[in-house]
Amino acid sequence: MPIKIFRSYPISRHLRSVALIFGVLLTLGVGAQDENLKFYDNTYVENVRSVRLNIRGFPHSYPLIELGGSAQLQLSFDDTSDEVVRYSYRFIHCNQDWQPSSLSPLEFNSGFTVDYLETYDFSLRTLKNYVHYDLVFPNRNMKLDVSGNYLLAVYNAEDDEFPVITRRFMVQETVAGVSGNLMRAADIDKIHTNQEIDLSVSTKQMQLRAPLQELSATVIQNNRWDNAMIGIRPNFLGRESVRFDYQGKVSFRGLNEYRNLDIRSIRTPRTRMASITNEAEHYSMMLLRDLPRGGGGYLNYFDLNGDFINVRDDQAQINIADDVLQANFSRFQVDFNGEYVQMTFVLDTEGELDQDVYIIGGLTEYQLKPEFRMVWNPTIGAYVGRALLKQGFYNYHYVTEAKPGGKKPHPADRLDYSLTEGSFDETENDYLALIYWRPFGGRYDRLVGTAVLNSNVD
Repeated sequence: MPIKIFRSYPISRHLRSVALIFGVLLTLGVGAQDENLKFYDNTYVENVRSVRLNIRGFPHSYPLIELGGSAQLQLSFDDTSDEVVRYSYRFIHCNQDWQPSSLSPLEFNSGFTVDYLETYDFSLRTLKNYVHYDLVFPNRNMKLDVSGNYLLAVYNAEDDEFPVITRRFMVQETVAGVSGNLMRAADIDKIHTNQEIDLSVSTKQMQLRAPLQELSATVIQNNRWDNAMIGIRPNFLGRESVRFDYQGKVSFRGLNEYRNLDIRSIRTPRTRMASITNEAEHYSMMLLRDLPRGGGGYLNYFDLNGDFINVRDDQAQINIADDVLQANFSRFQVDFNGEYVQMTFVLDTEGELDQDVYIIGGLTEYQLKPEFRMVWNPTIGAYVGRALLKQGFYNYHYVTEAKPGGKKPHPADRLDYSLTEGSFDETENDYLALIYWRPFGGRYDRLVGTAVLNSNVD
């Protein structure tokens, strides 16, 4: 019997009007939503899984587009609840430090202030049922009229006080030319563990009164914001350029190449498994024991620099002659037929530690999440952690949580890699440099130039 496919339906003029009125109220400061928002990448509910935000058509990319350009960003996620949910979304313009700017929605968005996700469909012949949602923007309803930092906030339209998803993205106007150099750290005690970045910015196309005060930079490593360096001021002024050249300041731990988890195929995963079982609502896999790498040497190999992509390569094992699959051929892709796997990670530390152990990476939104905390199992003498993951290719690290000092530590300082992964200056890492311009009297930070640097490219 063919399955019934529910299609999206257009929003009525009445709902559009309600959304516009609600947006105007927000510009007047009415709206309790902001009180519950976290202005970083976060998923707030357990039923939402596999959240991705990237350039449309480029699944492994920074969420960064050109102002007025043709490229669009795509948000995708799965909802494992039993029914279709009506989701709404809005944009919040932010300053360089990811606090809301003074611009009202009507000043940075010439479309509707609030809109709805209209594209969704049901999983196809999977053990665990889910609804897959997609959102592509900018679109005819939601415009982006100024450059800078943005927060995408998604809500359940029936309960719009509490967010479901938040994701950071950036819109740039190419006004400044940006170049940079990566090198070993200047500090002797970090020369074998850290990577240092210097930047040069051409200001020929800009009318600057005080370049050293109006310009600033942000540098992020591998698309993770927890250890980003924000608000760096230039310290050298040229005739038509500025430089960010600090000894030991713009320095990141090189860390180690991420561990790879390849579960694109359920029957024959490329990562070695201790066991694979078929349970009621999902598959279950257990990894062979991982070992700490803190005391070892550096080994270069391919990874996604902490990211993950959802893809499968076992389509040939599916009976495509099946009438149902033929009738739904357009949905014959991982978005709708990717299986979910209860993955068990095992870390052999040769003894229980006095620190908590976590799994971290893009799959955890680079946070120390309770569900990714590992538990010491005395029976097998190792740490064990479990996570529900969709078919794909994942990167991960193990970290221990550093003991807090007298003051509240920076989020990155809570992560201790010394035992589990180590840190090496040779590690291949990507760095994204973002240049912001706040003219005197300006009301927001314009993103005027960007550059992607790689530690293995001269």
